[in-house]
Amino acid sequence: MRKMRMFAMVAPVMMLATILAVSSMMSSCTQGRKGEPGKWTIEAKLSNPGDSLYVFSTDDLHNSNTLVKENGVFKFTTDLTEVKAFLFLTPSLLRGEGGYSFLVEAVPGEVLTAEGFCDDEKPADGLTFSGSEFYKHYTEVSTIVSKTEETDDAQPAIDFIKAHAGEEISATLIASVASHDPDHVDETLALLSPEVRNGRMKAYIDHQLEEVKEYLKQKEIENKVLEPGAEAPDFTLNDINGKPLALSSLRGKYLVLDFWGSWCGWCIKGFPDMKVYYEKYKDKLEILGMDCNDTEEKWKKAVAENELPWKHVFVPKESTVPTDYFISGFPTKIIIDPEGKVVKTVVGESPEFYELLDKLF
Repeated sequence: MRKMRMFAMVAPVMMLATILAVSSMMSSCTQGRKGEPGKWTIEAKLSNPGDSLYVFSTDDLHNSNTLVKENGVFKFTTDLTEVKAFLFLTPSLLRGEGGYSFLVEAVPGEVLTAEGFCDDEKPADGLTFSGSEFYKHYTEVSTIVSKTEETDDAQPAIDFIKAHAGEEISATLIASVASHDPDHVDETLALLSPEVRNGRMKAYIDHQLEEVKEYLKQKEIENKVLEPGAEAPDFTLNDINGKPLALSSLRGKYLVLDFWGSWCGWCIKGFPDMKVYYEKYKDKLEILGMDCNDTEEKWKKAVAENELPWKHVFVPKESTVPTDYFISGFPTKIIIDPEGKVVKTVVGESPEFYELLDKLF
């Protein structure tokens, strides 16, 4: 999986990031094909069943385009002024029902072609890449990324960059080096020719390095939870009516902080069971929905559509609350006792949460 190219998605879609795969390119006869200035095109001939794909830019995961397979090929062309990554995934995967996805770097004026089978078990197997000049080594680079993920060894990436210092494709390996061998990232960057380091890939490289820093920080958070018995950090956020609501004002009952988002399929799928347990224990239990990485409009719409009867607050992007509570994935449910002490943190939609409520009450 090409996880190391997914740093821009870590907060909003961390669960998806664990299942991303890479695509392949059509035939070598397309090598050297010229693109149109200011645009990027991908043609994907995938042998998987299914006739539609969603396309997301990784810097805007709230909006997508839908592609329909025509004559066995998915084709997507977009205006593009800077290098960025695009995520392609099946509707079934977005619904949490299994499927496949692939992530590719898009470069203005270039054409990417893909052919092969996207396998969510072994996503890199049997995939090849070709297209315009930028993508002539894309298959090799993708294999290096996959092996780096499996072995945690960045040396093959460093060796490729050293051998192809003057080619822009080398810039796409910097994130892998920074993630798996951060002590050598500066000297690896120095291997790139000035034309590559300071050319049209510069902003992309710098962005990837920032995303790696965030990713490594997130990995540290993943290994931490608030210890049982710890004081739950207080906060004040606006409720669904726009009025301030303080955590400390909810003492006296057991409380569940439910960190979720309207974009989170597993969060939505868990609501029916949550409603059953809320009705069962609402005399002893309060739930506070903590909507994250969202817009207020989509948050309120999701609360209304899912008929969620408990209290809700909106967590703005600049809030430190997710960090204070070591939130590493969605949904995360934190049970707090009537005195404001942490009882348990449960990450993901798990029966463990409901079993714990039954034991408590």
